[in-house]
Amino acid sequence: MNKFTEMAKLEPPSVETVKSIAKHLMMYLRWIEHLQSEGKAIHEIHFPELEESRVTWTYYRYLKRLLRQTNQPISLGVAKARMQAVVNFYKGLLAWNLILKSTLENEPYNSTLAGIPVINSAGIQCIKTIEITNFTFRVPKRSHIGEIKDGGRLRPLTEEEQTLILNQLKQSGNQAFILMCLVALFTGARIQTVCTIRVKDIYYLHSNTSAEGEVLLLVGKGTGVDSKNQKRYRIHFPVALVRMLRDYIESEEHLERRALSFYRESNENYVFLTSNGSPYYTSTSEISDRQRGMFSQRISAKDRVSFPIQKGNAVRNYIIRLVRDIQVIHPDFILFRFHDLRATFGMNFIRDADALGIKDVRAELKARMGHSNFDTTQGYLDFDKSNAAAKAAIAFHHERINRTFPRLQS
Repeated sequence: MNKFTEMAKLEPPSVETVKSIAKHLMMYLRWIEHLQSEGKAIHEIHFPELEESRVTWTYYRYLKRLLRQTNQPISLGVAKARMQAVVNFYKGLLAWNLILKSTLENEPYNSTLAGIPVINSAGIQCIKTIEITNFTFRVPKRSHIGEIKDGGRLRPLTEEEQTLILNQLKQSGNQAFILMCLVALFTGARIQTVCTIRVKDIYYLHSNTSAEGEVLLLVGKGTGVDSKNQKRYRIHFPVALVRMLRDYIESEEHLERRALSFYRESNENYVFLTSNGSPYYTSTSEISDRQRGMFSQRISAKDRVSFPIQKGNAVRNYIIRLVRDIQVIHPDFILFRFHDLRATFGMNFIRDADALGIKDVRAELKARMGHSNFDTTQGYLDFDKSNAAAKAAIAFHHERINRTFPRLQS
C-alpha cells in the first residue's frame, strides 16, 4: 500500500487499476452484507480473539471453498487479487489513521518478510524483500511444456502453423485484421499497442524508413500508443510492413471508417477501426481527449464520459473464426490467441539469430519486446532447449511403456 501511495504521487494509477481494486473490495463488502442478512454477527472490523473467527480469516476460507468447487466461479488469480485488495484495505486504514489500531481487538492479518531471488532490469541477480501474509493460496507448480511466461502463458507458433495462418489471413479479405496480425507477428507488440497505433505514427515511420530494413516507433506513456503499464520502449517495424500500413490508411475503406469515428479526419485517429468507426481497443489518451475542446465539441456531454470502452474482444473473436476456417482443411490445427503472435515473434528472432551463429541476443530481444526484466527474456532463450528435452523425455517414457505391454500380454 505504501508503495502504491508513493507511486501515485509520481504517477496517478490507471483508471483500470482503480476500478479493479474497487471491484474486489465491493465483492468483499457484498460478501459481508450477505452473511449479515443471514443473521451472522460479522462486520468489517470483526477481529475477535479466535483467529479463525475474524472477518479476514472467514473471507479467506470462503475464497478457498470457491476454488475447490468443480466449476470454479473464480480463478486462482482472481482469488489472490481479492485477498490482496482486502489486506491492502486494512493496511490503508491503519496507515492513513482512518481508524485507530486500538479500536481493533486483534490484528487483521499476520505478515512476515521473505527474500526471493530476481534478475533486475540490468540483468543482475539480487534478493528482493517481499511481505508475505498468512492468506496465501498454495498450489502445486505445474510444468507448461510448449509455453512461455510473458504476461500470461504464451504458445509460440511453429513454422507450419505460421504458414497456415498467413495463408488463411490472405483468403479472409479482412484487411484491418490481416494488418493487425502482421504487426503483432513481425514486431512482437501486444494487442493494446497494435490497436492504438495512430495514423500520424504510420506517416512518421514512412518518412523515416532506412536502408537497414526497419524503423523504430516509440510507444508507451505520452505517445498516444498504449503499452503494458504504459512502459516506454521502441517497436521495430519492418519497412515492407510500414508501406502496407501507409497504403491502408490512405485506402477508401479506412477513410470511410475514419469519417464515422471520434477523431474523424485527424491524424490522431487510430489506424485500426471497425466498420462503424469504433476502435478495436480504446486508448487511455482517447479517454482524456474526450474532455478536450479540440475533439469533444462535436459530441454530447454524455458521450464525453459515458461511452463503450473497447478491450480487443472483436480481434479475439476474429482469431476464433480464423482458426475454425483453418480447421476445415486442417482439423488438428490448435487454437491460438492473438497474444501468441508476440511469443512467436520472440522465438523467430532467436531462431534467426541462432541460424547465423549468434548466441547472445538477450539484451536486444529484451529491448525489442519491452520486457522490464531479464527473467522474462530468459524464458524465450531457454524455450527450445527445455521444450526439446521435455518432448524427448516424454517420447522415451512412452516408448518404454510400449515395450512393457507386449511382455505382460505374452
